[in-house]
Amino acid sequence: MLRITTKPSDRRALRSWMNPPPYITNDELKRRGIEEELFANWPGPALGSGRVQHDDETLLFKQLHYCGYRLSRLYRAAHKNPRSVSPRTYSKWVERYNLIRTRLTEGNLGLVYDLIGRSRFEALDREEMTSEGMMALLRAVDTFDPWRGFRFSTYACNAILRAFARAALQDSKRRSKVAGPWDPEFEESDAPEQRRDDQRALFTERLQRVLHLESADLSDVEKTVLTRRFPLQQTRRRQTLEEIGRQMRVSKERVRQIQLSAIGKLRKALAADGVLQ
Repeated sequence: MLRITTKPSDRRALRSWMNPPPYITNDELKRRGIEEELFANWPGPALGSGRVQHDDETLLFKQLHYCGYRLSRLYRAAHKNPRSVSPRTYSKWVERYNLIRTRLTEGNLGLVYDLIGRSRFEALDREEMTSEGMMALLRAVDTFDPWRGFRFSTYACNAILRAFARAALQDSKRRSKVAGPWDPEFEESDAPEQRRDDQRALFTERLQRVLHLESADLSDVEKTVLTRRFPLQQTRRRQTLEEIGRQMRVSKERVRQIQLSAIGKLRKALAADGVLQ
């Protein structure tokens, strides 16, 4: 803990971090002149409200991790020699870190509410999903690596969905173990069915994402076969292998081979999905 005689306002800032905040290590943070480069327009990028543009978002995350890096160095230096750390400097980086983290969190709150509206975890009430989603968003802000080139929204959505899935699984376990008042309608636990429904909803959502992003690398022929064999619209009739073969002028066996190839690609894409893992 830092033991430095400071003004009351500075002491409060120093006490706000009993330990340095988390940050992503990267060689760019140690490069000469990086502070002037990242904070050339400060405090401009950290101001504003609403969604954060991608370019501004990348800059904000690099600024956030640089603040964490500087605070970590100050923290280690203070443990060796408390007098070597300027409380005003420490307060400056704490303030910047909090401003940037708040801006990134508030700018992406819409992701939580959007996923609550689109997710199918019916066993969870909205308040619990909101709480789990907010905590997942905060963890995503702390651990997102802007140097890998991905968008934060993709990373955060995966983290939020994983949080929903964990909460749904824990809720199912609690329901199967905790006894409640006797009621004939609830004499048999529906926990296994509910768990299967939650898992089915999660797999359906991730499969739709794979198809939307075309991450399974399906060919046009494979897409055609899947669309006719497993139509998304309930009003459309599912065609047989023989019918599809006549329309495509190939044998029934060939259609079956194309179908198996497409399903294999989808399974491989789902196996690599971070949420399902």
